[in-house]
Amino acid sequence: MANHRIVAIVAVGVVSAISTVGIARAQQAIGSATTAQNQVTREIGGASSPLTAGESVFRNDAVKTGPDSLAKLVFLDSTNLAVGPTSRVVLDRFVYEGDPNAQKVAVNLAKGVFRFTTGGLDKKSYAIDTPTAAIGVRGTVLDIDVRSAQTRVTLVEGQAIVCPRRAGVTLEQQERNCGLAPGPKTGRCDCEPIVNPGQTAVVKKVGGVNQAGLTSTPVNFASLCSGAASLCSSDTSFASNALGGGGGALCGR
Repeated sequence: MANHRIVAIVAVGVVSAISTVGIARAQQAIGSATTAQNQVTREIGGASSPLTAGESVFRNDAVKTGPDSLAKLVFLDSTNLAVGPTSRVVLDRFVYEGDPNAQKVAVNLAKGVFRFTTGGLDKKSYAIDTPTAAIGVRGTVLDIDVRSAQTRVTLVEGQAIVCPRRAGVTLEQQERNCGLAPGPKTGRCDCEPIVNPGQTAVVKKVGGVNQAGLTSTPVNFASLCSGAASLCSSDTSFASNALGGGGGALCGR
């Protein structure tokens, strides 16, 4: 099913889901958990139940991993999200509509360690928000460590731009300020482009203001893949079944 608009918002943190498991399963599935190692749970309406590999995930699901636990979610457009230990993910929205000119995947990560791999859309369709950073993704694989006052983003493949979150300033405007998008500049460029594999950008909250820079301390999600081959292998089975094709990976393509 080509030429679909996708809007996805994934919020990571302590939340209250708003439905029961039965209600969630009556909704349209937005992807599946292709890996669920050790303690991986689904929370809905305050109730918790195990989430196992092969189960579909739905809007309003809260997926949690415990210590020494891992999960991999594959969404309909073949976007892959690997979730490290002691992380929380809430799947707020993932909607297909028929406008081919408005394709977008927006992901909000609040806490945890992740590997994000873009799916089948144009790379400019993807954006990631954290409490401190706004990340413009230009493909294809990013390792991300999110804490309340700091975000680190390591480029595995492709390129990205990492900007400090500013109240009332969009990522698109920040990209224009850096000369990376058409349109008028309204301020200076405060962002850090990362274009070489292994390069790491960091956004820290300093004195109440988010500031971007580079760091020599990378995020190494691949270290979590040791002994979990399914986490690192290409896996688009859910997207392939739902859409008739697509490609994606977690620990590389």
